[in-house]
Parts: sequence; structure tokens; C-alpha cells
Amino acid sequence: MTSTTTTTTTTDSAPDTLTPETGIALFARWTAMWNGDFSEPERFLDPDFRIRFGNTPDGAETDDIHGPAAVVDYIARFRASYPALHYAMDGTPLVDAGQRGAATRWYVKGEDASGAGLAKSGIDLIEVRAGRIVTVWSVTGHRRFAA
Repeated sequence: MTSTTTTTTTTDSAPDTLTPETGIALFARWTAMWNGDFSEPERFLDPDFRIRFGNTPDGAETDDIHGPAAVVDYIARFRASYPALHYAMDGTPLVDAGQRGAATRWYVKGEDASGAGLAKSGIDLIEVRAGRIVTVWSVTGHRRFAA
């Protein structure tokens, strides 16, 4: 018996099979969204997208965020209070294709709406289904940055 496996593409850069390249591309797009690029979230976020914060960045109730439009709305409102923040990945994401997941460290620097300096970091874990992020678990904390 012969079987054929077909890999379908759900986004320009995210095939059905999770690879290191796909995980890195998904995290790059996720980071860009936190930096205010809200274009075409449905290309990299699953329709059933959920985010689970270990500690919410603004004290908001985030368990009700469901789907790409809801997370875009949440991030847009968050960025309105913190317009001068810049997010970046800290190193290369680690991808576990067998678990359909990836993890990366990240940091954010900038100012809050009052002009006070802000520096935080965290770790995001993603679950991928059909080439899109279906769940993000995110933990944020304070970090001392090198001078």
C-alpha cells in the first residue's frame, strides 16, 4: 500500500507541516502585530485563535479573546495606551514539530503614554494548527537589560 502526504499552504510562509522556518516566520509575524502591523491576521492566526496570559500586560480580562479580529482589537487598544513600544524576539525561536509548537523569548522597550521608560521581557509559546497560530501562552516580567 502506498500513501501520499500532501502539504497544503494556508499562508504565504506557513505550510501545514511545522518546520523551524515556519515557526520563525510565525513568530516574526506575531511580533510585527505587537508592533502595530495589523494586516491580514487571518493569514497566520487560526480562526479559533486564543491567547493565554500568565499575567496580563494591562490587567484586562483576556480569556474572552477569541479569533484574529479580537486579538487585533485588543492589541490596538493596548498600543493606544503605549504607542512608543517596540517588541523584538530575543534569539531564534525553538520549534518542536512533533508537539506542533514553538517557543521564543522576547523583549519590549519604549515609553508608556506618560513618557516613562518601560523595559520588559517574556516568553511566548505557540501551538500551530494547519500552518497558523491557534494558541499563544505568554508570560511577561521585568528584566534588567545590559547597559
